[in-house]
Amino acid sequence: MPNMLVELYDGKQKKGTFEVDVEEQPTTVIVDPSESELFLNWDSTIDDSKRIRGCIVCGGDLYKEQMFPQVTGIVIVLAFAGAVAGILGLVTTWVMLIAMSVVLILDILILFVVKTRLSCYCCNTRFSQTTIAQYHKHWDPDKAAQLKRQLEEPNA
Repeated sequence: MPNMLVELYDGKQKKGTFEVDVEEQPTTVIVDPSESELFLNWDSTIDDSKRIRGCIVCGGDLYKEQMFPQVTGIVIVLAFAGAVAGILGLVTTWVMLIAMSVVLILDILILFVVKTRLSCYCCNTRFSQTTIAQYHKHWDPDKAAQLKRQLEEPNA
């Protein structure tokens, strides 16, 4: 099994990355590019089949999300431009048919290369190149709001 790739974020800005072997479960790693040391929390974050259950950085809950390639945005713009050109009658019928067919094929190919990763609700850390357990669900706005409220409440 290849090493799991972990991407650290501060809000929406990427702070650094590191790879970690889930089998070895090291307690510290060096984060690229800052070369700073990070302590990992493996307690109750790995299930019995060595799949990640919780965030190893903060211990928070995880959700799964799709990782679309960067070319996806270009294909969307091409599809929109083709649709507008077709509606306005700026392109002949055969040219439009061929162009839209190419865009459709690109779109279908993108769907085949989409990968799934895990993200933390609390610290936004992202985990890829790892096996994802079935019990992980997609992002839930209600759960995110509940976790945000719990973090904001003072400890009594």
